[in-house]
Amino acid sequence: MTTSRGATPTIEIPRGSAPTGDPAFAVLKGRLVARTGHHYYADKDDLLWERIGRRMRARGLEEPAGYLALLEDSEAEWAALEAEITIGETFFFRYAEQFAALRGTILPERIAARSDERRLRIWSAGCSTGPETYSVGIVLHELLGERLPEWRIGLTGTDINRDVLAVARRAVYGTWALRTLGAEERGRYFRPGPREGTFALRPEYRGLARFEPQNLMSLLDGTASLALTDYDLILCRNVLIYFHPDVVQALVRALARRLRPGGWLLLGHAEPNPAFAEFLEAVSLPGTAAYRRPADGAVPDLPPPVPPAPALDTAPDAVCDLLWAPLLPPAAPAPAPVPTAPRRVPP
Repeated sequence: MTTSRGATPTIEIPRGSAPTGDPAFAVLKGRLVARTGHHYYADKDDLLWERIGRRMRARGLEEPAGYLALLEDSEAEWAALEAEITIGETFFFRYAEQFAALRGTILPERIAARSDERRLRIWSAGCSTGPETYSVGIVLHELLGERLPEWRIGLTGTDINRDVLAVARRAVYGTWALRTLGAEERGRYFRPGPREGTFALRPEYRGLARFEPQNLMSLLDGTASLALTDYDLILCRNVLIYFHPDVVQALVRALARRLRPGGWLLLGHAEPNPAFAEFLEAVSLPGTAAYRRPADGAVPDLPPPVPPAPALDTAPDAVCDLLWAPLLPPAAPAPAPVPTAPRRVPP
């Protein structure tokens, strides 16, 4: 802490290398990774420390132990930290091939399948500031046209970061979020925003979507909203790349359970996995890999997890392993010892 005469004390937190030898940092990292699923930070201590440090400075704290104690009693601070560590790159109609599949195959199929009920439920998981969610709404608006008022559309975007959800609800964007749109499309979907160089989504599209806070890890611990079910389409794109591979398997299984029979799941281009075919049908569309829940198929459970060890090693890797243990599949048995020839002792 430094001060000058008559000045307010300034908190100084060392920048650069993370305090990996501090047990409190190890516990803090382990809890953050387990709570958010962001295994991305498992080997990025310095980057994580930089982002934690921003919150520590904001709260006037110098030591990881003090910040850890604050988190124990403050869900609001957890929310602020989660906002600091999330990565929110997004823009309208990202991955043109997937939106071509939505427009040409997936949504027309769902509209036809649900024509008797005239109801569609769509979930944009990890929606960030909303362009993905609104892009789906625009496609729906164009496909249904004059029939739209006859349909009940449930289009929900969720994210762990409440700050980006506030941006999504405002639906005002800069040119970077609209970079794939031509001038004609910008004029059709947007009107001039409140500041120069900004664009406000037109009300007919904005009104189709709603946004709610949701941690995807809640799908695994039983705390997810009961409303997250019976979806015709779930988009979870470029979210799972930040998670531990075993947790990805569990999350995709949980997402599959929240699809109605025949419902579709779209992941990011780098996220499909042949193992998902154990409980979802893989569908190859031009430039796009999609999944469907079988029309008459149940989603099997994962094997029961191994309980965590009772002792807590405070080394960073050990803390992370302990906190992940309830979510991971059973470990393989240890190999049998290899017999060796008896050692001859010289006379």
